[in-house]
Amino acid sequence: MRPTSSLPRRSSNKAAALIIVLAFVVLLTGLAVAYLSRATTDRQLAQSSFHDTDADLLARSALDIVVGDFKQEIVNGSNKTPVNSGGGLLTTIYVPKDIGSGAAANMIPQRGSQLAAGVPNLIRRSVRADTITLPAVASLASAVNSQDSSANGRSISSTRWNSHYLVKKGDTTTTDSSPIPAFTNATPDWVFVRTYNPVTPTQSPGPFVITSPDPLVVGRYAYAVYDEGGLLDINVAGYPIPSTAPASWTTDVGRKGVLAFADLTALPATTNNPPNPMTSTAINQVVLFRNYVTSQTSSVTLADTATVIAEVCTLPCCSVAGTRCTRCTPLSYFSRLYTL
Repeated sequence: MRPTSSLPRRSSNKAAALIIVLAFVVLLTGLAVAYLSRATTDRQLAQSSFHDTDADLLARSALDIVVGDFKQEIVNGSNKTPVNSGGGLLTTIYVPKDIGSGAAANMIPQRGSQLAAGVPNLIRRSVRADTITLPAVASLASAVNSQDSSANGRSISSTRWNSHYLVKKGDTTTTDSSPIPAFTNATPDWVFVRTYNPVTPTQSPGPFVITSPDPLVVGRYAYAVYDEGGLLDINVAGYPIPSTAPASWTTDVGRKGVLAFADLTALPATTNNPPNPMTSTAINQVVLFRNYVTSQTSSVTLADTATVIAEVCTLPCCSVAGTRCTRCTPLSYFSRLYTL
């Protein structure tokens, strides 16, 4: 018999080896593609996180700068008086001093000189060519308004600036927060922040007025400072007013000390000068609106409100309309243990 040739067996072995090598090549190629894809995604996420952190640090630095300017204003307009606070420790007290307008003028922050008319609670904004007088500190803003579009097309509209509704609306028929035209024409200007320049080490980094594009600028910010001292939290401010107030109303209910005892009749109800105060009916409507579930009444009379409140005080914990209510009238709202 003739011996069997080994060529077919060798060919099949080579084919199997080639298939195995190709499979490993495909596997390695898949791993390399997955690695590159994951690395690209991680790089994008890291870059996004870096920019978020960078913007957050810039915003925090801007806040520190603005607060620092107000603190410096206190120092500029005061006499430093060390006081012994006990134990050998000295505490520095800043007493307002007279620098031309009387000491009383330096007890509150100075108002900016270029503010929008009709916005009495706006006391400061970042503005170009800031001419605010001592003891205040200028904002170092450049001649670029926040409503002007930047190179990437971004800007801040006056409606966005008034998202807190601290400025009076210009058109009360709209649902947005568009302010009065005077504020639209006087929104804050940009303050540009430069980094350290090794070429001119004597020039400190931070806010800087620029007149042309500067490669050392690392960010910008703008700000507006409002006086919120006269604002009331309408969720808790005020109390119901009866149609006929008893003689002891002032001493029993009108004692100040908490926001619930705020006298809402001091709020203006009209725009004329002098304005008309809020009526007792309007105040009761506000109180009943925010306590609608508790009062369970659509009436604005105090008698209905007092009756329902007294009933709620005697009901168990889970009572009115399936909601959880307090079992007793809060002592901070009334000076007596019973309702009127």
